[in-house]
Amino acid sequence: MASNTSKKVVIVGGSLGGLFTGIVFARLGYNVTILERTPASSLQDQGAGIAFYLMIPPIQEAMKNLGTSGAPIVDFLEQYDRTKTPTLTADGIQYLNRDGSIKFTTGVDGMTAQVASWDLLYNILRANFDGGHEGSYVATPPKMEGDGIANYLSGVRVTDLTEVDELVEVEYERVDGKKVALHADIVIGADGPSSTVRKLLLPEVERTYVGYVTWRGTVKESLLSDEVRNWLGTKSCIAFTKGSQVVCYKIPGLKGSLVPGDLFANLVWYQNHDPAELKRVLTDSEGVSHKYSLRIGKIDSKVKEKQGKVAAAILPPQLAEAWQKIESPFVLAVTDSLTTKSVFMNGKVFLVGDAVATLRPHTTAGTSQAAMNALLLKKVFDREGGMSIEEWEKTSVGWATFAQKLGVQMGNLSQFGDHPMADNGELSSKT
Repeated sequence: MASNTSKKVVIVGGSLGGLFTGIVFARLGYNVTILERTPASSLQDQGAGIAFYLMIPPIQEAMKNLGTSGAPIVDFLEQYDRTKTPTLTADGIQYLNRDGSIKFTTGVDGMTAQVASWDLLYNILRANFDGGHEGSYVATPPKMEGDGIANYLSGVRVTDLTEVDELVEVEYERVDGKKVALHADIVIGADGPSSTVRKLLLPEVERTYVGYVTWRGTVKESLLSDEVRNWLGTKSCIAFTKGSQVVCYKIPGLKGSLVPGDLFANLVWYQNHDPAELKRVLTDSEGVSHKYSLRIGKIDSKVKEKQGKVAAAILPPQLAEAWQKIESPFVLAVTDSLTTKSVFMNGKVFLVGDAVATLRPHTTAGTSQAAMNALLLKKVFDREGGMSIEEWEKTSVGWATFAQKLGVQMGNLSQFGDHPMADNGELSSKT
C-alpha cells in the first residue's frame, strides 16, 4: 500500500510472535524494524516442536469465533507464506498406560494437524520477512510490489519507550554499549513472557512460577529402536501419572527434512518441582543459577542423570527410551502472567502473544495466540479491515483471559489433581 510506505513500525522481540506481526505490517507497506535481544546464533535450533492445530476443543472454538479456521498458524501460513514450505501431518492422538499399552486412540476431528519444529517455522517466517539469516535453509521468496522494507537487528536490548508528539521513540542498547533511538508510528511488544515493553508500561504485571516445569528435547528417530519408531508413527502420544504428564510426537529433522529416518521425536514432559528443587534444576553445569530456563547443553550432568532415573520409573517404556536418548534436553519453568491492557500511548503501542498472556503449555495455544493477534492487526491497519483499535484490544485481552484461565485449570488438574487419564501410583518424580 503506497500510503503506508513512509510509516515505520518497530517490533520489540524477533521470535515467532514478532515475525508474524512483522510480516503483516511489511505486506501492508510499512517499513518494519525488529529488535531482538538474543544473538542470532542462539535463536537457531531451539530443539522444540510446534503443533499448528489446537487440541483443546473450547480453545479451538474460541479461535473460530474470531473468524479463523480454528488453527490460526495454518491460516497465517496459507495467507502469508510465499515459500510454501511443507511440514509434517499428525493424524491422531494415542493415550498410554504406564506399561506402554494404549488406553485409547482419538482423531483430530478433521483439523489440519500440521506439526513443525520451532527452527523450521522460524526459518519460514524469516524468509518471508527479510529473506532469512546467515545459515537459513528456506529459500527466499521474491518481494512483491507494495511490500515495505524489513530489517532485523539481533543482540540489542530495548531500554525505554517515550511518546514524542505523534511518534514513539524506542531507545535500545547495542552489544557494544552504544545507545540508539528509533522513531516509529507503531510499536509492537512481542518480547515474550518477561516482556520489557510490558514492564515499562505495566510494571505491576508479574510473571509467577506455578510449581512445575517442562523438560523438553528431541532425538533423531533413527536412534530409536525399530519398535518405538514404528509405534510412534504419525500420532501424538500422551501419558499421565500422578503429578506428571508427557507428550511425544514426530517433527521435521535438521533443516526441515521430512525424509524418514531424519525426523525427530519431540518430547515434552511436565514435572512438579518446589522452589528449592527448581533452583537446583535451573543451576547450570557451571554453577550459575537461572530464573526461568536452561538452554540446550546447559543442564548439569547430575541433574540429567537423576531425571533419567525418574523417566525409567514413571514413564511408559517407549517414552522412557526416547527421553534416555535425548542427548541435550532443556528445561523451562511454567509461569503465569496476564495483562488487562494491550494498547497504549493513544493506539501507538501494542502487546501481542506471550506479552499479553503466558498460556500454560497444556493449551498448545501460545504460538497460535501470536498468529491470531497478527491476523487481527491486519484488520485494524488494512484500509478495508473493519476492526477498530478498541475492538482489537477487547478481543486480544478477552481471548487471552479465557485461554489463560482454562490453561490454569488444565495444569492444576494434570499436575496437582487426580487426572482421569492418569495411572495413579505414587512414584516419586523428584530429581
